[in-house]
Amino acid sequence: MVVIGLNKISMRIPYKILSFFLVLVVSMTACLDFVDEGLEIDYPPSNATLTVEPIAGENGAANEMVSYKITAQATANIKSCIVQATNEGKSGSGYNVSSTEFDDPFIDHIFGTIQKNVQSFTVRYDYVIPEGISKTRLTFTLIDESGKVSTEKTVEVVPDVGHYLDRSIYAKDKIFYDAFATVDGQVYPNIKDNYSTFSAENVAVQEKLDFLFYYDRASKRSVIAAPVSGAANLILNINNKTTLKKMEGLADLDISEVTASQLVSLTAEANILKEGSTQIYDLAVGDVIGFITDLNAAFALKTGLLKVTGLHPTNIDRYEGLAFVLECDVVVQQ
Repeated sequence: MVVIGLNKISMRIPYKILSFFLVLVVSMTACLDFVDEGLEIDYPPSNATLTVEPIAGENGAANEMVSYKITAQATANIKSCIVQATNEGKSGSGYNVSSTEFDDPFIDHIFGTIQKNVQSFTVRYDYVIPEGISKTRLTFTLIDESGKVSTEKTVEVVPDVGHYLDRSIYAKDKIFYDAFATVDGQVYPNIKDNYSTFSAENVAVQEKLDFLFYYDRASKRSVIAAPVSGAANLILNINNKTTLKKMEGLADLDISEVTASQLVSLTAEANILKEGSTQIYDLAVGDVIGFITDLNAAFALKTGLLKVTGLHPTNIDRYEGLAFVLECDVVVQQ
């Protein structure tokens, strides 16, 4: 009955179209069979070289892309290059052949089947991190006519980041000044008059505050400090111990473009908790301050960067007479 049905259909379909679909079905079946074979057969070890290098780090937040440069070199013809993930990547994951910097040796890009008589290539693989995972393991397997070789990479999922741009933090001196909360990106004005007395509402604000900006008129220095530092003349019910460190070589950094994985990469070797302090003196335009919020705070252990974009005298209604302003961009883990 199936054969008869197919014959009846084929009488109504032009020969070229029918041939195309038959070839397509055969090709897909062959690819599927080949992949099953590649995954299930216990191949002997191949002496091929399979190198997998992260292009821009192996960490990322949910929905971010992690990319790898895969270099293969074999003495026998390569049959396939298969990538398996313990957690399936989101849409956009797979071999990326849009760049002329990489080869495209594939018969198909889904199953990783390689064209005939290929013994070397350099390709790019992109993995888009799904939501709801802490890490995933990628296994890269090359199968050639002599056997197979595999290598693994682990993708660590890091917290997403928030960007707070064009913030202005004002100060009159060491008594009257503003403070900043990274949890919501808000500048809280005139801490002494507005938030220092005890109340449930004020305590809720105090537990958010990560650092304050004040101006030391005696030494003519601009300072960013953690509430716990005691550098400014203010007594709060909650004094968060944010750790701060001036970062070197980042004057050209665009905070608005810093991703979650880049933030981890930029701060990983800075050893902020060990080498940082609770205050940074002599701020200047272009300075980048790395920080980690208080371990015991309500919003604890968030890593971030602050870049000074402006620093100058000014006037503002809430502070009588001459005031000073710290203009900045901030990126922080969520």
